[in-house]
Amino acid sequence: MLRQAVEVKAKVTALALFLKYGLPALVVSGAIFGLMFVILFSADSLFNSKQHPDSIGGGTVIGVSAEVLQYQGLVESLAAEYGVAEYSGVILAMMMQESGGRGNDPMQSSESLCGSIGCIQSPEASIEQGVKYFAQTLEKAEGDVRLAVQAYNFGLGFIPYALERGGYSKENAIDFSIKQYERVRHTGNYSCIRPESAATGACYGDISYVDAVFSYYNYEQGTIVAGGGSFVTPVNGMRMTSDFGYRTHPITGEQRMHNGIDFGCINYVTPINAVTDGHVVFSGSQGGYGNMVILKHAPDLYTAYAHNSSNTVKTGDQVRAGQQIGVCGSTGASTGPHLHLEFRSTQHGGHQDPKPFLGL
Repeated sequence: MLRQAVEVKAKVTALALFLKYGLPALVVSGAIFGLMFVILFSADSLFNSKQHPDSIGGGTVIGVSAEVLQYQGLVESLAAEYGVAEYSGVILAMMMQESGGRGNDPMQSSESLCGSIGCIQSPEASIEQGVKYFAQTLEKAEGDVRLAVQAYNFGLGFIPYALERGGYSKENAIDFSIKQYERVRHTGNYSCIRPESAATGACYGDISYVDAVFSYYNYEQGTIVAGGGSFVTPVNGMRMTSDFGYRTHPITGEQRMHNGIDFGCINYVTPINAVTDGHVVFSGSQGGYGNMVILKHAPDLYTAYAHNSSNTVKTGDQVRAGQQIGVCGSTGASTGPHLHLEFRSTQHGGHQDPKPFLGL
């Protein structure tokens, strides 16, 4: 009996010690573990959001499904591998149009690989073939992104057809579709996927493919307040690629003054916008500047926008801040698509560093 009483007393004492010291320690440990879990989870989410933003170089992806975004990292990696890193967002937009990111062939690239539907059975293989094929179309399209995108849908045969007729246009896409449909309609494998296609007989492929793909782009401009005034960004993203000042000229190799700053953009696609309200005093082509627009904002303030693939305003027009005045290009003395932006005190000189005006 004495032994049992001692054992009972020992157990009671142990229980009391656990309730006094052990249980609070476990509660505190559990709380710390839970807090660490929340912190790590939040950090992981933040890291991933920073690693895979929905930005696509010259614009921002909008309306793209979660199924598409799950492949963003893979698309970016493959785009870099095949030399089209700046077009990874275009590829994501194409995937959205092709499949919404669903299925084993989200880029619908089987036909480009083996000539028939269904030969690709894994998303990874589909995406790699799609990126590789897009890179091929872009090269053959001589950098015309819209032509490359439409050729992804129509096939490579559309590229020489369009180039012989001045490049990509909706009219060229319709004409090509009509001619191709006349050749293949007897197979019964093609149908008019849009009402306007049925009306014209343009039932080969999707004549509105370019419009559909770029409907997943948003080029809204942010506003920057600097220098006592309000300026909007001339290109979405403000990715500056060359500074104001003396530099080694990329073509001649000489040390020369660079009278503006350059921004990366997508050839034939990215809109070029007026940085503030102004009056168009020049819209045309000018030597090494290529296609250029010059705006007058005040008696001693002008801006110039050079190397455009096309200008969308004419001399004499009044423009508002953020209004599109051209499209990104590589005309004139240019080694690749970009906007060359100058701030001037006169129409033809008095160059100033644009960065203070833009808050850069």
